[in-house]
Amino acid sequence: MSEEFAIIEVPFEELDISKTMEDEFLEARINKEIDAATNVDELREAAKKLVQIATARQAAIRGLCKRLVQYETMALQGFLNDETT
Repeated sequence: MSEEFAIIEVPFEELDISKTMEDEFLEARINKEIDAATNVDELREAAKKLVQIATARQAAIRGLCKRLVQYETMALQGFLNDETT
């Protein structure tokens, strides 16, 4: 097992990070609410909704990344166990 592991870079250009139809509708709905706001309290409420959405998405992304790292670690451990037996 004298082989070295190569570091592989994954370019972000290949990732599909385009908005879904659901994202487009949500964006339109929130924009409509903001445009219809007539006072500061309504704008505050819209801002709070945006914060909730942003933090929920960030938590989902973080959870998915953590799961991916766990699967990759298990796969690497399995590979190393197979190589050493």
